[in-house]
Amino acid sequence: MKKILLYFFATCICVQSQAQGASANETLPQDIGKEISRLKELIKQLQENELQSDKAKYQKNHQLIVNGIDIIKEIHQGTVEISGARSQNMMYKKLIDVNNPGSEVLGFQLLDVINKILEENISLLPIANQEKKRLKGVIGNLFEGLKRTFPPLQIITSAFSAISSFNIFTPRIEKLSKKVDSLVVDVENPITGPIIKKINDQLLPYIDFYTELNKVNSNFENALYQHGVQYRDYVEEVNTLRETIEKKINLNESIGNKINDLFDITNSSAVNFNYKEKLNNETIKELVGNCIGIYDLVDRYKKFSNDFLYIQDDFYKNNIALLEKKAKKLPFRDDAKIDQLVVDLNELKNGNAAQNITGFDVSNKMRMKSILTKVNFINRLRY
Repeated sequence: MKKILLYFFATCICVQSQAQGASANETLPQDIGKEISRLKELIKQLQENELQSDKAKYQKNHQLIVNGIDIIKEIHQGTVEISGARSQNMMYKKLIDVNNPGSEVLGFQLLDVINKILEENISLLPIANQEKKRLKGVIGNLFEGLKRTFPPLQIITSAFSAISSFNIFTPRIEKLSKKVDSLVVDVENPITGPIIKKINDQLLPYIDFYTELNKVNSNFENALYQHGVQYRDYVEEVNTLRETIEKKINLNESIGNKINDLFDITNSSAVNFNYKEKLNNETIKELVGNCIGIYDLVDRYKKFSNDFLYIQDDFYKNNIALLEKKAKKLPFRDDAKIDQLVVDLNELKNGNAAQNITGFDVSNKMRMKSILTKVNFINRLRY
């Protein structure tokens, strides 16, 4: 508007100068009214151009905020879900049960398998039945004490320790002299090296399986921890950005309706609507500032989510390979239960359209597609 006024004054001075010159020379007749009419038309045109410019900016800001806040909401929700999946991962919960010695998820209880193998070998020992019963009692008490707290490998190790340290005590009287006798206790370990090797060979497939399972789980836990550390600042920034916007707009209600009210969209088609006043509205200016940097936030969310999906995918593939290549070679197992566990893991990851189950990967891809669609729309507003 300042430019219009300056142009108006400059033109008036020019017209006045021409009029004075004509009067002095009386050779250049001027139609002052015609010049004034031209000037008014020019000013009107400039005013309309400025109005159109304000209107276009008003419309762009409206769409920027509507789509920008939707993107921020989706990024926040995706960030919350991934952060939750790091601490409460459903695939991990499914598989951690395999490491429970009392679980039957693979078709057997490891405690029962260990106990069966040990009892069979104890029954073959060349010792009195009373001693066999005592050794079985030692093993039984050990299992009872460890089954709720110790993982499989530690139970197997403890069982080996209990067997290898089992001794038979045989008291006897030893004559030291004609008048002196002494009570002597002979100690014998009936568990020989070949017996330990036989038991170890029978348990080796389970030892191998649970060792690999622990390795996969440990790598997954470490990767999740590193992911949490790497993106801690990002998560805090996303939460802070949402909180900042929530101070201006209730994000639990319809974003479109709230932004329309803020922009007074209902009255925006009126001839005398003041677009400039809305453009100078502090809340609108702040929301534009919040949304204008959405491109960087989207890039960071893509990296945040892709890194997590890579970690989870690696965990998934390693466990599927472990179940199909090693669990199915265990002497005691249920192939149907192992197959069902593989199906369950696949549904958690990729979903099952027939049963209306949306997997984690599919859900994330759908969210990313929605975000990028809105980003592309905002991009078109820039040109």
